[in-house]
Amino acid sequence: MPTRWGSGGRINLIGTLCLEGVSERLEYTMIEGACRSGEVVGYLDALAEEAERANKPVVVVLDNAPFHTAGAVKERRAGWKAKGLGLYYLPAYCPHLNLIKGVWRRVKGFLMPRRFYDSVAELKQAVLHALRLLGAVEVHTQLGDT
Repeated sequence: MPTRWGSGGRINLIGTLCLEGVSERLEYTMIEGACRSGEVVGYLDALAEEAERANKPVVVVLDNAPFHTAGAVKERRAGWKAKGLGLYYLPAYCPHLNLIKGVWRRVKGFLMPRRFYDSVAELKQAVLHALRLLGAVEVHTQLGDT
């Protein structure tokens, strides 16, 4: 989103679109700053814990972004699998298969005002408002908590 402060502030979202039968639920965690493999690991750890608590297998579909394919993610894969969380990687160059891309496009293109934000705090509030409109649920992580 356009900002008046340049590249000094950044907000990223990590999210999952949970599909169960005919219902869907958007879950997210917000990161102020860059998204790296540590934040992804923290998010997947939280999902794995939830899968284990619910005793219900979960499959997370990932694209091939560098923070999804990092060594830190690969190292944890067996542990997550033991808790009921499986990872499935989309084929390269297939963004149309990644359903959450459409959600993020809706957030940025339709649910947030197209304008410049005067501060990171103002941008954060606009993002949170858009997520509330979608009924999104925050996932609390060790690394991604804000």
